[in-house]
Amino acid sequence: MSGLHPFSGVAIAIATALVVTIALVFLLGQGKKLKSMSGYGLFFATLGGVSNTIATLSYFWAVSIGQVSLVVPISCIYPLFTMLVAYFFLKESEVMDIWTVIGTLLIITGVVLTV
Repeated sequence: MSGLHPFSGVAIAIATALVVTIALVFLLGQGKKLKSMSGYGLFFATLGGVSNTIATLSYFWAVSIGQVSLVVPISCIYPLFTMLVAYFFLKESEVMDIWTVIGTLLIITGVVLTV
């Protein structure tokens, strides 16, 4: 990480993503839709941003104190958590079939074999 503190790395990553995303929103003509966003939608978009910031900070922190060859594979187990959240919170809108479960288990197996 060349001596870069995790907080500085997260600040640079998030600020860059914010600038690029805002530019894309307006370049694609979606800026007017921001005004009509409901409070419910805004809450979950904000919650997603906070979660993303915490995840990015955790990743940069882990890379700064650990070996990249271990941190990266472990960070790749997010499909397991995504599948669990989808199953428990999005029951009606998310279809969970056997192939999704098998694919997720294969990803986790690959991570375990790598570490």
